[in-house]
Formats: sequence, structure tokens, C-alpha cells
Amino acid sequence: MTKQTEILSEREIIDEIELPFSLKFDRFFSKPVYRKSLDAITISFFILVVIGPIIFIFLTILLNISTIQKEVFNDKLLGDLKWQMMLESLIISFTIAAIAVAVDLVIAFPTAIILTRYKFRGKEIIDALVDLPMAVPTGALGFSILLFWGLFLIEPGFYLILLGHVVFTFPYIVRNMKIVLEKADVLYEDAARSLGAPGVTVFRTITLPMMKEGIIAGAILAFTRSLGETGATLILSGLVETSPILIVGFRRQLELPAASLLAGILIAISITLLFSVKFFTRKIGFPIKSVLPEFERRLSHRYLRYIRDGLVATIIIVMILVPSFYVISQVFDVTIIDEVFFGPDYKWAYLYVALMNSIQIAALAVIINLIFGIPFAFIIVKRNWGKAITFLDTILDIPIAIPSAALGFAVFMFWGPAGIGLFQPGFYMILFVHVTFTFPYMVRPIIGVLESTNVGVEEAARTLGASNMTVFRRITLPSIKQGIIAGCIMVFTRSLGETGATIVVMGGIRTVPVLIVDWVEANAFPSAIFASTIVIIFSAFLIFALRTVRKKGGE
Repeated sequence: MTKQTEILSEREIIDEIELPFSLKFDRFFSKPVYRKSLDAITISFFILVVIGPIIFIFLTILLNISTIQKEVFNDKLLGDLKWQMMLESLIISFTIAAIAVAVDLVIAFPTAIILTRYKFRGKEIIDALVDLPMAVPTGALGFSILLFWGLFLIEPGFYLILLGHVVFTFPYIVRNMKIVLEKADVLYEDAARSLGAPGVTVFRTITLPMMKEGIIAGAILAFTRSLGETGATLILSGLVETSPILIVGFRRQLELPAASLLAGILIAISITLLFSVKFFTRKIGFPIKSVLPEFERRLSHRYLRYIRDGLVATIIIVMILVPSFYVISQVFDVTIIDEVFFGPDYKWAYLYVALMNSIQIAALAVIINLIFGIPFAFIIVKRNWGKAITFLDTILDIPIAIPSAALGFAVFMFWGPAGIGLFQPGFYMILFVHVTFTFPYMVRPIIGVLESTNVGVEEAARTLGASNMTVFRRITLPSIKQGIIAGCIMVFTRSLGETGATIVVMGGIRTVPVLIVDWVEANAFPSAIFASTIVIIFSAFLIFALRTVRKKGGE
């Protein structure tokens, strides 16, 4: 050993002795073996918990083709009645989803422009109210819609389902359009106006093409959301059966082959639609034909614009906002307090237990997704794995697109007695399905913040001798806290409001959204009104908290 090597070794020993425990800890766990181990554990979690149930449902179908053929298509007593029921439910679901998206698009175009291009008092409050139906449990939302449109003698059935689906899919389209418009440079629009182009011409030839990706992404997301909605649909359906309701029915009757086939069909359709967003939106163009200056100039008159804006505001208030929150106006009825708190069947106790179940499941889903979501976001942004990262980034959004009832059934089959057999329906199976469908809601905000962080500061810290763990703990983690907080709120809100997947795997456990559905089906309307009001107010608080976090992050 040379003299210089001895001096360096002594120096390293002295440095190690002088380092605080926290830095020694950081240096020890910054070794490549721990980073690789964490990556392997995170990918394993993602494959097992998030993707595993989805893959398993297709394997179940393939391995039980003969049973499905026998019970679904060639039953000795019913023939192919179950298959005919599936086809009818799919037609109804697709028809409702298509009409709801078409109606939403007509309303969403001017709404997105008003919320991005106009300045007026109360804009932020209106913007938040437009978002709120995404956060409110669909059971509570459906019950509020039932009460409101019941005043106009619209009976449960196809048209009431359609009105409900318009309400809770509308924010998805508006939000996607807004995101695109907020990122778009208004320079081209201003330049066209300065050259004398009418407002309609500017919109058709400049604004509309810029909104293309937001329109397509929002429409497909809203379509899949409508296709898979269960909680509100159960309340609004009457005798009409959509595909998610049929899955719930098959699951309750233990018709597992039929439920597996229908769930697999819905999952395959949803994944196809998701991939079409990822790969084809940039290739689709909006045709721009020759302008009609005089005609479009007349359409651009400010009085017609006032009429348009007034009409849009009226439609949003009458069709979206008032039906969503109408139930709150009914909570002041004195009979509600009597039934909930002084009735002989202790409904307040059932509500308390269900609320605690909902909060516990949502909180645990946040913790689990936080533990694995942060390293998964780092894999997507920081790892140089080529096409593997593109693939992981694409399949990350699959749980968002899949109908919740179908996803719940896939989790039931995977973790339940028919699959691994690790859990029975109940608390922990609900937790697993909530972790599955909320995982992207945790990862996406963190990815967004990570991609915008200044890596130069991290590199500078490393060149000054900081270990990777120290850089993460002291620089990276504080810089992504807004994304982490946003992800936690989104996961908690989404978990708190889920109904369809919970019904499939709940066993004897009840969450608040499921309890609302039970009370509506039992005609215990006063108790359902009270419970719906609680969750709507709580969801509104979470939405405004999320918007505050995002606003601070933007600053």
C-alpha cells in the first residue's frame, strides 16, 4: 500500500467518524444495491397489486372457456339468455355513454373557453364547483339527481341515468379542455383578431385545433367513466340494467363465469380506448375548410356571444350544479334528525361505522400508495430504461379507465377464493381494490412535479459530495411536496367516493357511499339525505384544499 493510499484511507475513516448519523444512514442506503432493490420491489408491487388482477381476469376467461360456453351460451334451462342480457346491457351502456359525451361536448366547449379566456369575479369558485362532481361519491350524487329530477316527474330509468351520467362526466371533458387551453399560447388568437378575424373564425381555425388532444382525451375518459359507473346508476336505473349493474348482479348470484366474461369485455374495451388516446390523438386532425367571413362575423356579434354565455351558464346551473347539490337543501327537514338520531334502528350508529370504515380505508390507501407511488414516479422520470419506461407510463393509467365494478370483480377473483385465496370479501379486499384504482392518482401529480424540478441543483449537491439519499431527502423531497400533497388528497377523495368496486368486494362491510345506496333502495330517504350531505360537504372541502395546493405549487 502506497503512502498516498494510506492517507486517503485514513481520511475516509476520519470523514466516516465525523459524519452525523443521518448522513451515515444516507450514505449507507445510497449504495446501488438498495436502489435496485427498491426499484424491484416497486415494480413487483405495481405488477402484483395494480396489473395482476387485470391480467388474471383474462386468464380466468381463457382457462374457463368451456365453463363459460356451457353456462353463458348453452345453459340447459336458459339457453343463451345470459349472453343476450350482456349484449343488451352493453348496448344500453354504450348508448348512454355516447349521448352523455355528446351533450357534455356541446356544453364543455364554451365552458372551457369562459373559464380560461374570461376574467370575472367568482371565477375560481365556479371552476371548483364544475370540478366537484368528480369528487362527490356517485351514490350521493345519484341520489341528489334523483331528488331533483323527481320534482319534474322523471322516473328512474334510461333518461334519468342519462341525466346523471351527463353530470358526473361533464367535469372530465371540461378539465381536459382547460388544461390544453391554459398551456396554449394566445399569441395566434390575438394575432388573428388584430388582423380582423371574427371570434367564430378564430375559434374554428385556431382555438379548436389547439383543443384537439384535450377534446379527444376528455371525451374518451368521460366515455369510459360513464361506461363503468355503478353507484349513481344503481339509484337512477329503475328496471334498466347497464353492464356494471349486471356484473354486480352476477357477482351477488355467484354467477362467476358470466361475471368474468362481462368484466373482461368491459376491461378490454376500456384498455383499447385508453391506448387510442395515447397513440392516435396526435394523428387525428380537425378539417379546416375555407372561412365564411360575413356569416362568421355575424355569428361573432357580441349580443350573440352574450346569449351564448348566458345560455351556457343557465344549462350548467340547471343541469349540472343544482342537481348535484340539491340534496343539501333537503337536509333541514326536521324528520331527518328524528330518523337518523332518534329512530329505533340506530341509523346514526350505522352511519358512524360506515364513515369510519371509509376514512380508514381511504387513509390506508393513501399511505400504501405514497410508499410505492414516490419510487414509481422516480422510475418513470429518472430511470433510463428506454421503451420499458414508455410501456410502464402507458399502463399506469389503466385502472383509471377500467369500469370500477369490473376492476372490483377482477380484484375479487385475483385475491379471493377463486384466485390466490389470500383474502375473503371484506375490509382488506376493499382496501386492495381501492389501492389498485387510486395508484395512478398518487403517481401522476408526483410525476408532473418531478419533471419540472431543476436537476441542476441535485447534480451540484452530488458534485459537492452529497449521497443520493441525502440529495433526495434534503432537495428532491421538499421540491415535490406539492405533488405529494395533491396526490394524497386525490387518492383520499377518490377512495372516499368509490361505490361500484366496493359493492363487489365488500362482504359485510359498509362504506358511506354503499350505505347511501342501501338506504335509497330501502326508501330510507331522510337518512340518505343526511349521509349524502355529509359526504358532499366533505368532498367539497377536499376539492378546495386540492385547488389551494395546486395554486401554491403553480406559484
